[in-house]
Amino acid sequence: MTDLRPGFLSERFRMDGRRALIIGGRGALAEAMAATLADLGCSVALASRKQADCDELAGEIAETFGVKAIGLACDIADEASVERTIAQTVEQLGGLDVVVNNAGASWWGLPQDIPLKGWQKVMDVNVTGTFLACRHAARHMIANGGGAIVNIASVGAFISFRPEDGQVVPYTTSKAAIVHLTRDLAAQWADHGIRVNAIAPGTIETGMTQTLDEATQERTMRRILLGRFGVPADLAGALALLVSDAGSFMTAQTVIVDGGQSVG
Repeated sequence: MTDLRPGFLSERFRMDGRRALIIGGRGALAEAMAATLADLGCSVALASRKQADCDELAGEIAETFGVKAIGLACDIADEASVERTIAQTVEQLGGLDVVVNNAGASWWGLPQDIPLKGWQKVMDVNVTGTFLACRHAARHMIANGGGAIVNIASVGAFISFRPEDGQVVPYTTSKAAIVHLTRDLAAQWADHGIRVNAIAPGTIETGMTQTLDEATQERTMRRILLGRFGVPADLAGALALLVSDAGSFMTAQTVIVDGGQSVG
């Protein structure tokens, strides 16, 4: 019982002095994840193709949480850009302990009608881009004693949609690939002290959800056991667990945060 003293759990969640990179670092999900990491004590780099948006969010995070936060430009589908982003993060933050792969793309359409370029775009961003970010981050982490990687998958990795509810076969296929990629990388890098996990959000009140018509949203809602769509902050607890010492015995896992949508 020597370690089970008052405050032991909150201490395991603290991440003061650690350095985190969110690729796909703009938008509501990125904001919630950056706030989570900053609130735990991390300095944060936010990277996307639209650096101005990342710069703006970084300024808000730094002012609100009193941590160092920076914006960077990164095209996840371009290996040179990914490698440069990792190097810039290490240089400007002094190291890299956590990477969150949040960049994503989708293509709507019936599978028989989807052009090859649409399929390839989704795979290049969601699968190949995630692999590139993991690989270049791991090279730094291997040389520096380990770290934590969290890949953002989707409940779509575990369920399929009829055409009237979703025509997103490239997206759901890519997110299923992320689940297995996460397991494989965790197995490959465990001996280097690198934990690799994923979060699979359900339907969140942002992004693609806002483009659905009212009837589709109602049908989707009926599948969610808790009776509501998620909000970005609903991912905070899972992220905090997976990146901190509170989750130090977790790797190769995909935490589904979907209000029960995958079983509804």
